[in-house]
Amino acid sequence: MSSDYIVKPVHKALQVLLCLGEDGQPQTLTEICYKVRLPKTTVFRYLQTLHASGFVGHDADSDTYRLGLRLFELGQLAGDQLRVRDVAWPYLQSLRDQFNETINLGMLDNMEIVYIDMAESRHSLRMQARLGSRDPVYSTALGKAILAFTPQERWPQHIPERFEPRTAQTQISRNALYDELLNSRARGYALDNGENEEGTLCIGAPIFDHSGHVRYALSLSAPASRIDESTLPAVTAAIVDVAATVSQRLGYRGVDDFRLTIDD
Repeated sequence: MSSDYIVKPVHKALQVLLCLGEDGQPQTLTEICYKVRLPKTTVFRYLQTLHASGFVGHDADSDTYRLGLRLFELGQLAGDQLRVRDVAWPYLQSLRDQFNETINLGMLDNMEIVYIDMAESRHSLRMQARLGSRDPVYSTALGKAILAFTPQERWPQHIPERFEPRTAQTQISRNALYDELLNSRARGYALDNGENEEGTLCIGAPIFDHSGHVRYALSLSAPASRIDESTLPAVTAAIVDVAATVSQRLGYRGVDDFRLTIDD
């Protein structure tokens, strides 16, 4: 990466964080300044900013600094993300090979879905999102699958006050979306019928982690013309079953109950 894109204050603040992590022991301001070779006033400002965000902890009695719990939380999330990709990848490939349609793995981030992995269809006409790209939760099967199995009191955190229509089919009523999420929870999967992209059909199912929380989902995306009423049940059953299998591999213990709910 070109040095033209490096933000020097951010780089220096990260040096301070790395310094705190070198030996795992709390350090004084003087010790940190000596190691990173920066002025006390500069390092103090960085530490105060990082402390306010939870990335650095401060002990008032000894006037020392240490790494904050926010870094632990981020590390856990990063580890989970790497693990879910490793676990899910062979199943994404298997679903892609079974239906020859694109299979997506998505993660919830505030009010958006981030595409973190995918196995692309081999059709010349296929649905395709870029890795790392984002879409609204309210217009995607991935987003609705995650929200449907998220506690209802947390829905407002992930749903904007005003919806931006992606297509003519995009749901723009908050109450109607809530009803759809309840229906998705009852049947075990979510649908996006041209709501995020014209002419597409997406089927999404939630992935549960070891604690029973839903942070991820997988979906099949295809031109709507290639999935009709005769093929939809088989596709849906396969998506739900694979999502349950990945959940089980991640340590989720409620898989049998989840599958039973889907079958009923």
